[in-house]
Amino acid sequence: MARSRATVWWVLGVVSVAAGGGYLWWSAEEQARGEAAREREREERRVEREERREQALAALREESGELIPLEGLALGQSRDEVRAVRDQIRPRIREAGEQSPLGLTFMEERLPNRSEVVYGFDREDRLAQIQIMSVLPSAGALRAHLTSMIETYGRPTGVWDCPNTGGVPTRRFTWRRAETALADILLIYGDRISQTLYIAPDAVIGASLQRSACQPVRSEEQLASFPITTVEQIQATQEQEQPPR
Repeated sequence: MARSRATVWWVLGVVSVAAGGGYLWWSAEEQARGEAAREREREERRVEREERREQALAALREESGELIPLEGLALGQSRDEVRAVRDQIRPRIREAGEQSPLGLTFMEERLPNRSEVVYGFDREDRLAQIQIMSVLPSAGALRAHLTSMIETYGRPTGVWDCPNTGGVPTRRFTWRRAETALADILLIYGDRISQTLYIAPDAVIGASLQRSACQPVRSEEQLASFPITTVEQIQATQEQEQPPR
């Protein structure tokens, strides 16, 4: 009888050890399977983020390409893609003294009509914004310009008076799309009108309006009265001239 009990306890001990080893093996396997599942989930989320990013980039390219009046250009293009269609671009001379709120680096191009194009590239070296700056010779040219803009882009989605565009007052007309926006920035001084087309993602144009303290123009009387920049204001900003913010 004692021998039988000893045998039983020996068998139970063996079973207990085997069960313990089996549990440890099962636990390790479960942990490995759980980690593999979590890794799959992380990879799936990464792929989803990348797909959303690519979709957003494609939408930005398509939409901005319709706004930019220079053939072949679109926001989101790499610097090499921009160079492929605009082979005259060069590093911007004033770049060392410019402080971009978006951390951009700038290149520029002089057009045959004497307009200047400033290209802003982000940290991924993609085209993040573009500004096309020119001079209108007279009030008559201003009316023709605004008529052309409305014919090209439709009725503006906003009209703004901006008292602090780099230290000078401007009038802005804006056109918003789903991903992109265009601001037509007008600076009147003496008998000259400086005009800038500013194309960037919608949020960037909105932030620019805030930085320049822009207020919406709400009445016909306001609309007819453009802000005028004084000679003193121009002189005060010439030493630190940079693209509109």
